[in-house]
Amino acid sequence: MPAHHTPQSDTHFEQRAVVHQLLRDDDHTERWTPKQLQRALSDIAPETIQEAVAELEAAGVAWRLDNYVGASRCARHLFALHLIGI
Repeated sequence: MPAHHTPQSDTHFEQRAVVHQLLRDDDHTERWTPKQLQRALSDIAPETIQEAVAELEAAGVAWRLDNYVGASRCARHLFALHLIGI
């Protein structure tokens, strides 16, 4: 295993897909339910989406409250400054 390997890299693609959805502001509110994420990311297994969201939450990129998920204020601010390109 390479020295730079981390558990988060196992869901790198899925984390990117989740962040992309959470930062969409053209046709969706800032809060997503897990079911909405699953519908939007239907090619990714629900358990993998849950794992990616948990890893994003642990990294401070996303938040979970009750039955909602969203991008953190920091992630939204970086997106508004065009430092996150989607």
